[in-house]
Amino acid sequence: MKSKRTLAASVAALGLLLAACSSSATTAPSGSAASPAASTGGAAGAAACQGKTIAVIVKAGTSTYWKTVGSGVDDAKAEFPGCTITFEGPDAETNVTAQIAEVESAVAKKVAAIVIAVTGADQVLPSLQKAADAGIPIILIDTNKEFAPKKAFVGTDNTAGGKAAGDYFVKTVGVKAGDKVLIIRGQAGDAVHNLREQGASDVLKAAGATVIVQPADSDRAKGQSVMENVLQANPDLKAVFATNDEMALGALKAAQQANKTIPIIGFDANPDALASVAAGGLTGSIAQFPKKIGQMGVETAVKVIAGETVDASVNTGVELVTKDNVANFK
Repeated sequence: MKSKRTLAASVAALGLLLAACSSSATTAPSGSAASPAASTGGAAGAAACQGKTIAVIVKAGTSTYWKTVGSGVDDAKAEFPGCTITFEGPDAETNVTAQIAEVESAVAKKVAAIVIAVTGADQVLPSLQKAADAGIPIILIDTNKEFAPKKAFVGTDNTAGGKAAGDYFVKTVGVKAGDKVLIIRGQAGDAVHNLREQGASDVLKAAGATVIVQPADSDRAKGQSVMENVLQANPDLKAVFATNDEMALGALKAAQQANKTIPIIGFDANPDALASVAAGGLTGSIAQFPKKIGQMGVETAVKVIAGETVDASVNTGVELVTKDNVANFK
């Protein structure tokens, strides 16, 4: 009897140890604020992924934001060392042709899954359909699309992010009927920037503001040029929302050169933007959690490869960063 009791106690202790390890593995790191914890693909996923390749394709391989997504992919590589996980993207978000070529290459290599942030409007979808027809699971990250074969979408509620910017302008800055607000947005037709613009625009128009929308292709220099032109025609501009931080930083430079203090909110909370917020430059930035998008996108693909059920949509969260809470994000 004594030996049975000892065995039972050992099993119970082992169970507690495993539970504790599981809990610590999903705890968000210190300073991650509202960043959701990742859910791992598990042992079954790791086994199913062994010796296979997952292709992660983003909109651009060069920007700070997409490099942060890539750091999340690197975390996933550490979770699944037996799986080959590649990471690539065009030289610019407007280079749709290059992304199509990357998808076609992944199909030719017969990868086990494609995790992709689709650029452009719908030009990439026929190549993704070719991948789906070849039996390759498609996980969309960052940018959701009406694409029936997709297994899941992992990313930000971009409408909520835009709404948070609009709410700040109305409730804190005091934007009201008759005020002019500029929205500088990314590439025309890009679904992510459509949603961010729409979220902010709906709130601002409901307050009676006049909303001016100009594209700047997610580029800092173009954001500066747009801001310069709009300020010349609208010197009474009340506020600016840019649908990414690069354009927001360009708009800030134009405002500073014109000796104007105008509230400007960007989107992404990249390091340059956070530094600017802390220094009193940008008013704020909508933080999303690109590292989690990369990591959880791969984890979702691993689950699909293993035949596990996955959520159709995985929301990775948003939060407005201002000078009051920027220390939590830096």
